[in-house]
Amino acid sequence: MDKKSIVSIIDQYFQRFPFRKIEINDPISLDLKIIVVIPVYNEDAIEDTLESIFLSQKDFSFSIEIILLINNSTDAPTSIIKKNQNTYNNLKFFALQNNHFHIHLIPVYLDDLDPKHAGVGWARKLGMDLALQRFKKVGYNGIIVGLDADTKVAKNYFNEINQFFIKTDFQAGSIHFEHPTKGVKYHQFNYDQIINYELHLRYYKNALLYIGLPYAFYTIGSAFALTAKAYARQGGMNRRKAGEDFYFINKLIKGEKFGEINKTMVFPSPRISDRVPFGTGRAILEASKSKKDLKLTYDFKSFQVLKEWIEIIKSKSYNYIQFPKLIKQFMTFKEWEAQHQLFLKNSSNKNSYQNMFYKKFDAFWILKFIHFSRDKSYKNSSLVKNTNFLLDKLGYKNYSSAIEQLNLLRKIDQKGLNKPLEIFK
Repeated sequence: MDKKSIVSIIDQYFQRFPFRKIEINDPISLDLKIIVVIPVYNEDAIEDTLESIFLSQKDFSFSIEIILLINNSTDAPTSIIKKNQNTYNNLKFFALQNNHFHIHLIPVYLDDLDPKHAGVGWARKLGMDLALQRFKKVGYNGIIVGLDADTKVAKNYFNEINQFFIKTDFQAGSIHFEHPTKGVKYHQFNYDQIINYELHLRYYKNALLYIGLPYAFYTIGSAFALTAKAYARQGGMNRRKAGEDFYFINKLIKGEKFGEINKTMVFPSPRISDRVPFGTGRAILEASKSKKDLKLTYDFKSFQVLKEWIEIIKSKSYNYIQFPKLIKQFMTFKEWEAQHQLFLKNSSNKNSYQNMFYKKFDAFWILKFIHFSRDKSYKNSSLVKNTNFLLDKLGYKNYSSAIEQLNLLRKIDQKGLNKPLEIFK
């Protein structure tokens, strides 16, 4: 759309939501199409990420900016402050040596964040808000991409992201990801555990697809992209210290037309990390301390209960008495009836009723139910066994190992052999 339209939407965002204006002097190309935002904190492995961005990308003819938001709170340990300072200086030098016409690295260092909110969520928000300011200056509805400092990207990364938004009417999308499952950079333990971790993610997402839910997408901070308009319309990134990607991407799924960018991919690290209270690095850390068994996952019976319930709703039979026992244990008749009457009051047909149903009983509600089911009825059990239950329902052969299952589910996801319901437009 025209320049006035995008500028107006961005102005409305900055009027409605608190933000921190970050002044930088870097010139902006009029051909700026993509801005990648990378939070950086106490980081050791960013060189591999930058190499994959600057030295491996091929055949694109538009301009890209990489915003590296180095950050720490005012009460950060001296050792981390020093490391962040060194990282900032090194990145400035890297920019001087490697910036060129099409790719421009912009290191930003903020060392005064309030300890109450400081964390990856706020850092990602600050970087994305800055990206929005940059796109306003050129009056273009550009693409904002989420990436992490320990994540490498495929050689066609920029081209395919750009083509996804050019060739479709999607306003946001998840990007295909694959953790490395072998190598010499990390201990074999890391590779073994990341196989289980990623298999769990793919099992869960494809189980949601199997039961018929429209919000079955991956919600990973290093693997998503959206237009500047979509970012502004949805109120921007949140400041959560962890899980900011899950909350924000789920808001995008319900509020924008959301798809999958499967013709390129990112490669998140299997490293151990204590930066956030949950996520990939934390899961590997807890596995290393025997605090978490990544060979276990949610029992497939929990998803079967949800599928039974969803089928009842699809048949337009909204009678609480017919609901599965576990659903009724989790949600009282009074709670259901209140929602049901609200849906009836505000819907004109079956489709609009279901639209409201899925928006209310969304990814958050489903995850809460799964945890309730785990705690009350179906305890976590074998990841391989439950994945085979799912594969059987999807019409695929069973496998005896996690890596074989993972490779199959990667192919299923990448080829789009399962598609979410087109409810949210």
